[in-house]
Amino acid sequence: VPPFPRDMLCTLSAAISLLSTTPRVFDSVFAPSAIRTLVAAGCDRSHSFTTVLDREVSRSGRTVLERALTAVLDELGDESRYVEYWWRGGHRRMDSHRDVDEALCRSRSHAGTAVGVQRCPQNGHVLYLELAEELRGPTCVWEEAPPDEAWLSEAAAAEADSRAGPPRELTALHVVPARPGRLLRFRGDQLHAVPAPAGEWLGEAEETATRRAADTADAPPPGLTEAEFLRWMSRQQEAKAEAAAERIEAVEAAVEAAKAE
Repeated sequence: VPPFPRDMLCTLSAAISLLSTTPRVFDSVFAPSAIRTLVAAGCDRSHSFTTVLDREVSRSGRTVLERALTAVLDELGDESRYVEYWWRGGHRRMDSHRDVDEALCRSRSHAGTAVGVQRCPQNGHVLYLELAEELRGPTCVWEEAPPDEAWLSEAAAAEADSRAGPPRELTALHVVPARPGRLLRFRGDQLHAVPAPAGEWLGEAEETATRRAADTADAPPPGLTEAEFLRWMSRQQEAKAEAAAERIEAVEAAVEAAKAE
């Protein structure tokens, strides 16, 4: 299978630390003609089943989608052997979660518990291709406090990913609006979500299928630039995340109290 044409892929910075928890965003990753080709291939695929590519078996990929993905990874200097990917043909809500090996999580548990063993990928990516007019469709990525010693010991005993586990204290939120040709890359253990509509967490209503925020007090001021919108959205979401963390702590406290009775 021939590699993806290099003139259809922009130059990406390979200076990315695997230890960084700050997501990286690259714009205009593919030329418009390449995006049209990928959209057509994705529509032919037509559903969101998961596929795994072994780059040692097929270095350049077996399909046009895989050739595009491997070209991006090569440009980033990412030598990961396995690539798990799927396609989304619409703007759907995705609740906050970590990407994990779901088969492993279902089949193995931490000793004496029903908690599944989590193993996360090295990196996660979102490649945005085609968008309805005015659709922002942001992906939200959180940073967390480092795991404590107790969790590190438990994870080591279970051969689990020490970066994973229950949500920890949330320290930062990154909001990345969708744009055609944009690539989002983040560390594979990071919590992330997609609100739908984009202002769902802010109490906004959906007027159309392509995201139109209702005119509410929580709506952003009109005329914001993208950078200003990101800062506004981040402040709003941080407040929501803090409230959610407080609710989680309350639930955990109630569970512990019930165990003690």
